Amino acid sequence: MKEYFTTWILCLFIVKYLLQFLNIGLHNYINIYYLSVILLYGYILFIIIDMNLKGIKYEPSFYFLATIIHLLPLSILCGTKTIKSEYAFETTILFTIIYLVYLEIRKTDVISVYTDDRKRFTSFNDIKNYFHKN
Repeated sequence: MKEYFTTWILCLFIVKYLLQFLNIGLHNYINIYYLSVILLYGYILFIIIDMNLKGIKYEPSFYFLATIIHLLPLSILCGTKTIKSEYAFETTILFTIIYLVYLEIRKTDVISVYTDDRKRFTSFNDIKNYFHKN
């Protein structure tokens, strides 16, 4: 899961709000607006490819929860009326570069991460089995 940009964006979302909660000024320079949009639309594209082109079946409750998780950052930004573009572009570019460097170190690329047949979680049992093995 650590190779998915989704995971990275969700982690940054959590870090940003932890910094804000702890009143650490760095949160003022992290703007996840564009990343939240990428998160939502990327998930929609990912699911369309997985379900329609690859025929992968998702447990309905798992699919519903995953959709909510991917929708949450943008919803929170909209609900708190904190959508602004200041530092959003810079955050997106910097974060994307860091992600691409990480993939290069792991000897993979964005296309492979999202299109190859690596194991994906499609149910809560998949997650449970993953944690029992590791």
